[in-house]
Amino acid sequence: MAVLMRTYKVSDLIGEFATTVQAGQQVYDLIHPELLAGRFVELDFAQVRLTAPPFLNTAIGDLLADIKPDDFDRLFKAINLGPLGAEGLDLVLEHSREIYANDHLRQLWDEIITGQSETE
Repeated sequence: MAVLMRTYKVSDLIGEFATTVQAGQQVYDLIHPELLAGRFVELDFAQVRLTAPPFLNTAIGDLLADIKPDDFDRLFKAINLGPLGAEGLDLVLEHSREIYANDHLRQLWDEIITGQSETE
């Protein structure tokens, strides 16, 4: 049986710069329900010239808040991400796994994020 995977071209969604929290939120809002429903998702970064941590944290790292790491690893795939973007994604995922696996770290992280949004 063939596995159906929904592929989203990041450049079609947000353009050639995947750098902002707002752009990351747009991608997160699109793929989060798909992953929660157990559907396979592929993000294609072809034609994206720059990828930055604020985007990666919001679009992908935050998925681990309520998607189990094993499910995430099975259902999610990023392709055509340049070497720096791939390294950034690895770091974001490592960081997110640590935070969301530890209730104390998660609470501290939530407090930091909430505090930052209140001061913006």
